[in-house]
Amino acid sequence: MRMAFLGDGSLNHVRRWVSYFHGRGHEVLLISFEDVTGCPFPSVRLAKHLPTKLLGYLAALGAVKKLLADFQPELVNALYVGGYGLLGALCGHRPFAVSALGSDLLVDYPSSPLHRTQIRYAIRRADLVTTDADVLSGIASDIGAPRERILKAYFGIDAAVFHLPAGDRGAPDRGAPIVVSTRKLHPIYNIDLLIDAAPEIVEDTSARFVVVGEGPERDRLEHLASARGVQDRIAFEGRTTTESIVAVLQSAAVYVSTSRSDSTSVSLLEAMACGAPPVVTDIPANREWIEDGVNGLLFPPGDRPALARAVIDMIRDRELARSVRERNVRLVRERGLWETNMERVEQAFRRIAGVGA
Repeated sequence: MRMAFLGDGSLNHVRRWVSYFHGRGHEVLLISFEDVTGCPFPSVRLAKHLPTKLLGYLAALGAVKKLLADFQPELVNALYVGGYGLLGALCGHRPFAVSALGSDLLVDYPSSPLHRTQIRYAIRRADLVTTDADVLSGIASDIGAPRERILKAYFGIDAAVFHLPAGDRGAPDRGAPIVVSTRKLHPIYNIDLLIDAAPEIVEDTSARFVVVGEGPERDRLEHLASARGVQDRIAFEGRTTTESIVAVLQSAAVYVSTSRSDSTSVSLLEAMACGAPPVVTDIPANREWIEDGVNGLLFPPGDRPALARAVIDMIRDRELARSVRERNVRLVRERGLWETNMERVEQAFRRIAGVGA
């Protein structure tokens, strides 16, 4: 099957998505405004004649149409319902699938009439809309996508990589408890909240914190840790290897996500698979995976005292932590595996393109 993808080639989610189809033997082409260096599949970077906002996408329409005419795909898939979804819809190629990545529907859509117009146009012209959370499916339906054209498939994890440590028997004594965040250092993930809560958590538990991830907020967050007097208890690891992420999650007493907005978080699924008990914001996509007090703890977004209490409770309640670990490993294997979810997407793409297996 010949498949053309429109999306941000610098994003791991986009590269991983296209790589799946390339690895399955499909002929693929990624078309992107962003850096595609190192992509392990055919890709083209579009020239930027105008800022990559609405005018930038419109200015590239002719070039994208020519690339598609030359490639002659059997399906076009735009990853991000906003700009790339609009561009894909304007190209007029059928069948056309659009994939919501989260902030397009949760943040961009409600932000302005212009964004709403672009996203409605893309959603209503798509033969298939893929989402990775019930909240996104609900928004797509409200915008105008028929339910039968919406497919929820998670950006899951590879259980061969993310798993409990060998010989694990649950909640061993690891000395000073480790509290881990693996979210990028961007404002939407609100890492400030964890740092603000750290002094209270340290006072009650002697916890140490590991913050994995890079982003524009790093310098400011390191200064905030110093201002709160916990700089010696928080290690900012920056961008690191998958093996290092697995190791720190396997050793964690608590995994924390302070995100203000999210679809299904791959970082959360990775933590669950590695046995790190989650304490995460009480938002719709997290509630799809975490039942408060059963397989994790939820706290209201932005509520520092509630976050501190939840982390302390998870560290102290060893029986809860053990139960959480067991439940979450099973849950991810049942619902959150990458290959299983992507096979469903591949089948749906074949269906709308009229191509047999």
